[in-house]
Amino acid sequence: MKNLPPLILFFFICDLTLALLYLGNWWLLQPFHKINLLLDLDGEANLPAWYSSMQLFLVGGLLAIFAYGKFDKRDKASWLLIVWPLVFVALSIDEVVTIHEWLGGKSDILLPGGTRQHTMFWSTGIWMFLLGPPFFLFMLGLIFSLKKYLGGRPEVITKLYTGLLIFIGAAAGVEFLANAVPNESAGHIIEIFCEELGEMIGETFFLWAAYALLQSYNFSNNTFSNSPTQKLPAEMFAEEKSL
Repeated sequence: MKNLPPLILFFFICDLTLALLYLGNWWLLQPFHKINLLLDLDGEANLPAWYSSMQLFLVGGLLAIFAYGKFDKRDKASWLLIVWPLVFVALSIDEVVTIHEWLGGKSDILLPGGTRQHTMFWSTGIWMFLLGPPFFLFMLGLIFSLKKYLGGRPEVITKLYTGLLIFIGAAAGVEFLANAVPNESAGHIIEIFCEELGEMIGETFFLWAAYALLQSYNFSNNTFSNSPTQKLPAEMFAEEKSL
């Protein structure tokens, strides 16, 4: 947490606040139905889901700015820069439309009898084994393939790896523990608290990595662009206003 930027500190505080609000509401016996739905970390179309979607979209936005500044159609390596923001935009969309939950339901067909009932995966299904490892390996490969842009920036790489381990560990690892506790029990609430807090913290590390990457290139037209003639969006906007 050395030299933690105020923006990233704000997001870490939001992560913890949302998780504690959920836990506190449960401790107060969830007195108001509307608030229960609004704060439910395990729910959809509510405050935590919107927050995670927004956070992932912001990561994608920062990486899109970086891709714009460093893209060179003559350099094959730079084409991979386009993939990076798209991954996080896709994750942002998934938070809203719950694609992985839908795939998780469809994957039940692979279980005995085509259902998760009466199996050790009765609560979660097996989606984490089908999607977790491929996504983890894909992200590792993407990080490695972008070593040209990450070389000499160990702080960015460390944040990317930390975010990836926490995010996947919470989404695929901690969620598996839901199969070991009864629904609506204290253990179930704590499992959701740890899982969703871990995912949000992982997302904040991704955001920190993207922020640090832009910062490491000084985000200026002289050091950020590939050629003296290439302009960043802010510069082009300024020119348009002057005309």
